[in-house]
Amino acid sequence: MSMGEVSGASFTLGSAFRPGTIGDAAVARMVAVLDEQDGAPSIERLRAWALAAGDVRRGELCVDVGSGTGTMTRRLAGLAGPDGRAIGIEPNGMLREVARVRAAEVGSAAEFCQGLATEIPLPDGSADVLWCERVLQHVPDAGAAVAEFARVLRPGGRALLLDSDHESRVESDVDPAVSRAMTTAFMGQLANPTAARHIPRQAIEAGLHVDPDVGSSALVLPQEVLRDSHLSRLSAEQAVADGLITAEQAEAALAALAEAARHGWAFWAVTVFGFVCRKD
Repeated sequence: MSMGEVSGASFTLGSAFRPGTIGDAAVARMVAVLDEQDGAPSIERLRAWALAAGDVRRGELCVDVGSGTGTMTRRLAGLAGPDGRAIGIEPNGMLREVARVRAAEVGSAAEFCQGLATEIPLPDGSADVLWCERVLQHVPDAGAAVAEFARVLRPGGRALLLDSDHESRVESDVDPAVSRAMTTAFMGQLANPTAARHIPRQAIEAGLHVDPDVGSSALVLPQEVLRDSHLSRLSAEQAVADGLITAEQAEAALAALAEAARHGWAFWAVTVFGFVCRKD
């Protein structure tokens, strides 16, 4: 990666994961970030825990809010079976198309439609299960979104809410001051960077009951990803754009992380928490 690629990037964290983000290159980078995280074993462990704790059953109506590439919508469709439904709610039209293509490729019955976390196109009390993973960090009014989740759940319904707290982020082999600048730049581009810690209050205020057993798992990126991590690259680019570090510092940080990954000792992680919220 050249210095110019860092300092002159047109796709920044500020433009990522927005309903109106368009363009093949921008969408490709969003998909790359999502695919990187989908492949993390730690994310799979937390997802498996949440699905088991939420007891997703055949015949249920499952809603995946902020469905992205449709990974979890397809999984929920498989659990709900032919008598149930799984609907992915995704505001970005290009991501919805990616999700539809991927579902068709594997013969999944998953459905996808336009909507927002704060405006779900479903009637009151209609959903059995609502899944929302690492989406509230992007929502300016996360409390309103959780209230919307409570609205669409039927009595006995479960909201399975997984989200990050980016103040827990750590990475190895990068100058600590540069690493902090990259994290600060990343968090500054998120509407709700400490989303996870607020979910219990938001759920209770929405009338839901929060299970006392809270799941957690560190999203740890594997060595092959850290050799050229899209997420680290975006953070470095944003820190340069914000004037927090120079392009040379960004290039050095990414090179150090990549070199550590080639040796097998690089480490990058952020904690993701899981909550099971039930409606009476």
